[in-house]
Amino acid sequence: MGNPWPNLVTLFGLALVLDLAFGSRRLLGWLPGPDDFFSRLTSFLTQRLDRSTRSNGERLVRGIIVLALFLPAFFWLGRLLDPLLFAGPISFVGFAFVLSLFLRQHRLWADIIRDSKIAGPKQYDLTRDNVMRATFGFTDGVACNLVLLALGGFSLLLPYRFLRAAIDQKIGLNVARSDSPFLRPFWLIGELAALPGSILATLAIAAAHIFIPGTHLVAFLAPLRGRKGALPSRLMPLSALAHGLNLSFRFAPGKRQPWIGPKDGRAKQTGADLRKAGLVLVVATLLGLLAVLMMLAFTLATP
Repeated sequence: MGNPWPNLVTLFGLALVLDLAFGSRRLLGWLPGPDDFFSRLTSFLTQRLDRSTRSNGERLVRGIIVLALFLPAFFWLGRLLDPLLFAGPISFVGFAFVLSLFLRQHRLWADIIRDSKIAGPKQYDLTRDNVMRATFGFTDGVACNLVLLALGGFSLLLPYRFLRAAIDQKIGLNVARSDSPFLRPFWLIGELAALPGSILATLAIAAAHIFIPGTHLVAFLAPLRGRKGALPSRLMPLSALAHGLNLSFRFAPGKRQPWIGPKDGRAKQTGADLRKAGLVLVVATLLGLLAVLMMLAFTLATP
């Protein structure tokens, strides 16, 4: 096989279709996915090795040792899997099914819709959290996974999912990175790996505002404003969405923590804001897929 990325993008597209069609908890959504395994593994490692009773230097060294052991292991596991992706039609569909368990977009939105129906009209924190969950789910679950799979197959995707599980488990929905010395090498490498996908997601979210009335095109400039201590993979897309919809999101827990968004952005968000954010993310997904399809068509047309 010459250039494998067109086939990898096709595989991702099939996985996304499978997830959207059969990803509910009644169908495929109840199955444990690879991220569940990574979450259990990183939880075990963090509890054993990242104890506050140890010095910061000891915790940092332990984090480096963990990455030195597990990243090569998952890389080589991916290298073993990659040649099997296109061994035949059954293998191709089987790996698309496995990849769909990484995406979980159907289950994510089903949970958000369920929470929205349960929430009262003044449960602003829950609505704001759901907007953040949707934004991070699109960035990490779709954009970052797509870019890493297209660039390196499962040999890049599996190490990244291991890193992401450790990072997300510690920070939850926060944009601020963890101050744990043990996790410092995790987020340094993880954010570097996520950067291309995060940029793609941010551009798609910003461009989506062009097609939606009542939004602001300042979303294109907002991601350029950095924030000390932030994870770029979360700050950039969330900042684009916040400025485009005139919303405001908490940077980290605590009353003295700064907020993300315009100065007059609304922190008290309602179901209407969630629906509009969902529309932005749907349009962003379509724009991202359109861009990938155009690149795919160009690649196939090039001799």
